[in-house]
Amino acid sequence: MKLLNAVALLAVGVLTGATLHAIPWIGFAQAAGPATASGAAERLARVEDHIAIERLLMEYGRTLDKHDFAAFSQLFAANGEWTGNVGTFKGPAGIQAAMEKYFKPAAGAAPFYHVLTNAIIDVDGDRATASSKWTFIQFVAGKPQIGAVGYYDDTLIRENGRWRFLHRLAPAMRAGANGVVAPSLQ
Repeated sequence: MKLLNAVALLAVGVLTGATLHAIPWIGFAQAAGPATASGAAERLARVEDHIAIERLLMEYGRTLDKHDFAAFSQLFAANGEWTGNVGTFKGPAGIQAAMEKYFKPAAGAAPFYHVLTNAIIDVDGDRATASSKWTFIQFVAGKPQIGAVGYYDDTLIRENGRWRFLHRLAPAMRAGANGVVAPSLQ
């Protein structure tokens, strides 16, 4: 059974582009015992949840970079909340309005990209948490440059069969007056 789990991990990694290791929550590191169809189905459901949440995290960056704030706002639960350097906004309509106000690029502005790394996802039934790092890359004089860095701290919920952000905290890392770099919501 351990070989089958290892093959399944490799297949998931190849399909998602992720590097997966012996992850206890999918049962790879579980104690030896008889395999059951229900145990395999539960492990598969956890893997599917993990993949769906990874997709949600990637869609966040994709929709933000494309300035598709209507699609972006639909990544949040009905009572979802986004907190970042420009404030806290609630519900898909409020989040969409805030993104259109604060993140809509000027006409002719160079493209920018958000890169997400180091995602750690923990699923517990219909709720989950995730933490990750982000890098904002902008073009200056035709060359890519890092414009800002920060992290995401997420609470997620399964709503109407789909994973959504219940709360996303998105502070940037900034140097304070004392020169020390720390998370900032200013």
